Formats: sequence, C-alpha cells, structure tokens
Amino acid sequence: MRRSLPVLSLSILIVLGCIPQQSGRGGTGGSSTGGQTNAHSGSGGSAGSGGSTGNGGASDSGGITGTGGSSSGGSDGSGGSAGSGGSGGETGAGGTSRPADAAVDQRPGTGGGSAGTGGGSSTARGGSGGATTQTGGATGGATTGTGGGRGGSGGTSATGGGSGGRTGTGGATGTGGATGTGGSTAPTACSFPSGWNPGSATYTTYTLPNAQTACGYNGSNNTIKNIANGGNFAAIPGNTSSDFNTKDRCGACVQIGGAIITIVDECPNDSNQPCKNNPSGHLDLSNAAASAGGVQGDPSKQGQAQWKFIPCPVTGNVVVRLKPGNNNEMYIENEILPISAVTCGGQTGSRQSYGAWHFNSDIPGASCDLTDIANRKITVTAGSTQGQDVDTGKQFPKCQ
Repeated sequence: MRRSLPVLSLSILIVLGCIPQQSGRGGTGGSSTGGQTNAHSGSGGSAGSGGSTGNGGASDSGGITGTGGSSSGGSDGSGGSAGSGGSGGETGAGGTSRPADAAVDQRPGTGGGSAGTGGGSSTARGGSGGATTQTGGATGGATTGTGGGRGGSGGTSATGGGSGGRTGTGGATGTGGATGTGGSTAPTACSFPSGWNPGSATYTTYTLPNAQTACGYNGSNNTIKNIANGGNFAAIPGNTSSDFNTKDRCGACVQIGGAIITIVDECPNDSNQPCKNNPSGHLDLSNAAASAGGVQGDPSKQGQAQWKFIPCPVTGNVVVRLKPGNNNEMYIENEILPISAVTCGGQTGSRQSYGAWHFNSDIPGASCDLTDIANRKITVTAGSTQGQDVDTGKQFPKCQ
C-alpha cells in the first residue's frame, strides 16, 4: 500500500539532505506510545515513551522506518534484528532507502519485515506508522501475537494470539462400536403350531442318572446341559422309540405354575401306559420339575395345574454338536424356540428319531442356516470335532 507525505519545500529538503542518516536500532519493548515522527523533522524522529520500534526503528531527521519499513532519507538496518521483544520482528531483506530529496512517498522494503513482539503494522512508515503494539497483540493489523500466534493443541490460541491464530487439529471421530458377539435383534412375534395345544394335564416322574435323551441332550445326575434350567426337564409322549413322531417338540419349553421346563426326551406310548392314555396332555417330569411346578407324579390325580408351551428363557447362544461317529449329523441345542429346518453347505437336513439333524455328506465347518418354528432364521457354523459342544456366537431374537 502506498502512502504519501505532503510535498516539502526545496529549502527544507536541502537541509534534510545534510543531516546524517542513522542506523536506527530499535529500542527494547518493541512498541511506541505516541511515538509518531514527522517525515520532515528530526525532532519527532524518536519513538515515544514505551520504546522505539524494532530494528530499523525510528531515526531522527527523516530516518523514520517502522518495523521492516523503508524511510525517506534513512536506511533500514540491513537485515537488522528487532530490539528485545522483537521475536519474529526482523526487518525484511531488501528494505530500500532513498536520498533525502527523493520522493516522499515511502514504501515498505521488499518483503517488509514481520512484526516485532506482538506484530507491527505491515506498512510501517516511521514512528507514525511504526509498530504501536503491546506484547500480545498488534494495533493495526498484526496477525500473530508473541510466538507467532500458533494455536495450541486442540485449537486454543497461543499467548496473545491475534486473529489468524491457527486452529488446533480437531479430534477424530471415533470408529463405531461393533456389535458384541451374540448380539441379537429386537424381539419378534412368536407363536406355536395350533396342533401343539395340550389336552388336560397328567404327570408322572422319572430320573435320568447318566444317559443321553431321545432328543440327543446329554444328561448326568439328573441335570441336562444346554437348556434353560438343567434340573427341570421332561419327556413328551411319542408313538414308539423308532417313531418319535413328536420329536419336533425337542427343545421346547413348557410352563407349570412358575416353573419353566424343557422337553428333552420321549415317553414312548408303546411302553408307557400313562403316555399312551393321554398322548396330547401327559408329561413325564424330572423330580425337580414336578416339585418346582407344584404337581404330583401321579397320572390318576386329576385337576392339577395345566401346562403350556412358552419361549425358552435361555441364556447365551445356540450350541451345535457333531454326533459322535457321524460327520454328517448334528445336534442343535439352547434355542429359544424349537428348530424346524436346517440347511448346511447347501444340503437340507432331516430330523432323526434320536434328535440329530442328518445330511447326505459331511458338514464339519459348514455354514448352516437354522429356522425356528416362528420362521426366524440365523446362520451359524458347524463344529469340526465330533461330540464337542460349540458356542455358535448367535442366538435368535427374543419373543415379544
């Protein structure tokens, strides 16, 4: 930006040409308080109280350069550094000087020096246009404060940072949390087939010390693995041991009073008279289940609490297990509702009378689609070791 001073008379200019030039070292403090110097008079050349300008500061007799500016008749200190407090206030290389009788239009030196402490006017022309800043901020356009005004980490300005202080790097957005293993979707509607509705209830009791059930569940000391409550289990009537026509109920839960009981076994009609007498309403209960449900294991006792099918309140995920001796058969346990269909590696499975799902070829490590009686689906991976329970990491949605 060009600035012009009033044209001086020839006589005054001649006088000015005879006054020695001064190197104009800046005073300490880097700011001038009212230190304006007229471009034609030595008497006003020094900075006011508060210190003269930085390097290339005020000179008398017209040698009035602002920080980094040029003077009419005075010369900038070539590359002279600013006075104390002149951090960043070095005069620009190439600050030009003109003879005393040169044009009074004063221009900053090429690449005019940056502001001293707190910054100086970018068009410093002597005391009047010199740096009038105080530590920490420029009056008249310094862009940075002490230390250059770099923003602190996180975007805060440095001490005295002026406008133009750099904003700190913004915090990066965190990656979204991944769904936990076994996470399920929102509850869905569940229903049981209408043909499953039980008749009037009768009960017997039985024990299962160390045996595998007809549905394929493993038991030990009257405790069953992979069900809602290991001690509460039941057998449901079926035609025969070789024709378990109600095997589709395997894994279903029933409720008697406040007790939740899981169907894990068959009560064959051909060998158990109470089951034959009441195939739609009889249950053969574990002693713990009968006690929890408040019923007696006496099929002749009528009017006892009625049972009904409910979703299983299982914990954890669906469990799969390859049948010992068969790499093409698999048990599926710990589900909310009984499984109605299974496809593994593109093969459709069929339910056997002993509860396992059978496939035409081996399935270890295969991807398997499971469908329950409410037509809900999940995909799991078959195990690779026969007889070993495998937590699939998946579970069906809860029921509404």
